[in-house]
Amino acid sequence: MNYFNKQKGKFNYPVISMGTFDGVHLGHQKLLKHLTDRAEKTGGEAIVITYYHHPLETIHKKTFPYLLTERHKKERLLLDFGVDCVLYLNFNEKMAGMNPEKFLEDVIIKEVNVKEFVIGYDTHFGKFREGDYKFLKANKNRYDYKVEMVEPYKVQNRIVSSSLIRDMIREGSVYDVEKYLGRKYSISGNVKIGHKIGRGIGFPTINIQPSDFHKLIPAVGVYLCEVYVNNIMYYGLTNVGYCPTLKNTGIKEVETHLLDFSGNLYGKDVEVFFHKKLRDELLFENENELIQAIQNDVKEARKFFGI
Repeated sequence: MNYFNKQKGKFNYPVISMGTFDGVHLGHQKLLKHLTDRAEKTGGEAIVITYYHHPLETIHKKTFPYLLTERHKKERLLLDFGVDCVLYLNFNEKMAGMNPEKFLEDVIIKEVNVKEFVIGYDTHFGKFREGDYKFLKANKNRYDYKVEMVEPYKVQNRIVSSSLIRDMIREGSVYDVEKYLGRKYSISGNVKIGHKIGRGIGFPTINIQPSDFHKLIPAVGVYLCEVYVNNIMYYGLTNVGYCPTLKNTGIKEVETHLLDFSGNLYGKDVEVFFHKKLRDELLFENENELIQAIQNDVKEARKFFGI
C-alpha cells in the first residue's frame, strides 16, 4: 500500500474510523464502541486509520512534547477496545497537500476499499481540514459507503478532548485527568543512570527517560504515584523538575523514589502512574531542609496509599 506504513492484509468489509486518537480517552472509547459494534453487526473489520505522530509536525516542520499516549500504548489500547487493525498513514508533505477528494479516493477508497465510516464530530482530513462528516455524507452514494457521526462525550458538561486533557496535565491536575482519560495518566520509560544525589541523602531515586521524545510531561512538582516494574507495583513519589537545591543543570527530569524498595533498576523499563500532585518543587536553603521536606512527602504518601 502506497500511503500506509503498516498493513495486515486485505479486508472483507472495512468499517473505518480516522484520527490521531491520542490518549484513547473516554470520547475516543465512545467512538470505538460504535465502530466495533458496526463491524460486529456487519461481519466486517473495525479499522482505525491514524498517525505515528501528530500531522502538525509535518505541516509546521517542528516537534514538541504533546503525546498523551506513546505509540505502543496507543495501539495496545485500540486493540484492547476491540479494533481489528490499526493502519498508520505515511503522513508527509504530499499527503498534507491533498484536497479531501483526492485523499478520499486515492487513500481510503483505492487502498482500503471502505464500506462504512464511523467518525467523531471533530474528524477532519485533507488540505485545510476541509474533509468532514458533511463532505463524507455528500459523497457516500458516489463511492457506495455508509457514514455515521458519533456525538461528543461529555463529563460535567465539558466535551472530553485530547486538548482538554493536555491542558490539565500541563497544569499538574493529574488527579482530575482520570475522569476524562478513563485511567490514570502515565509515563513509560527506561531507567537511566542519574547523578545518584538522592542516594546520598537517604532517598534513592530512579531517573526515567521517557520512551517517546514527544511525551507530555506533567507540570513541575512532586506527585504521588504507582510504578510498575516487571508487572510488580510499587508506591512512590515522583519529582518532575530541576531539583534546584542539589543540582544546577537546568534540565527537566523525571525522578521517582520507590517506597519500601531496594535494588538496582538501571536499564529496566518502567511505567509511572500519576495519582495526585502533592506540592510544587521548591528551592530550599540547605540539604537538611530538603531532607525534612522529603520525609514529610513520604509520610503523606504512606497516608494516601494506606501503607
